[in-house]
Amino acid sequence: MKFSDDKGSSTAEFAVLLPAVALMLSLLLCLGTLGIQQIQVQQAAGAMARELARGEDQATARSSGVRLAGDKASFSISQGGGFAKATVRKTVRIPIVGGIQIHGEASVAVE
Repeated sequence: MKFSDDKGSSTAEFAVLLPAVALMLSLLLCLGTLGIQQIQVQQAAGAMARELARGEDQATARSSGVRLAGDKASFSISQGGGFAKATVRKTVRIPIVGGIQIHGEASVAVE
């Protein structure tokens, strides 16, 4: 038997690195999901504020928010000083890390 034989060493190196590669790919997927959810929450807040600025009632604005951010999000609406403000909050569950609270805010001048 030769001791200088490198046969199978690349397989062993791959087996050692595979968990780290899998963890990095999982984290990338989770960050992508978190980014998409943040964009959706921000878009929901903007849509709600625009609805309020055009004179729509709060129920119509809330339905726009639910359509964009989902029904598990919480919505806050305020009007005053010539502005309509909408805040949307949502908890995103990420494996290993747990729940992360994201939020979006938008403020629009009332027409």
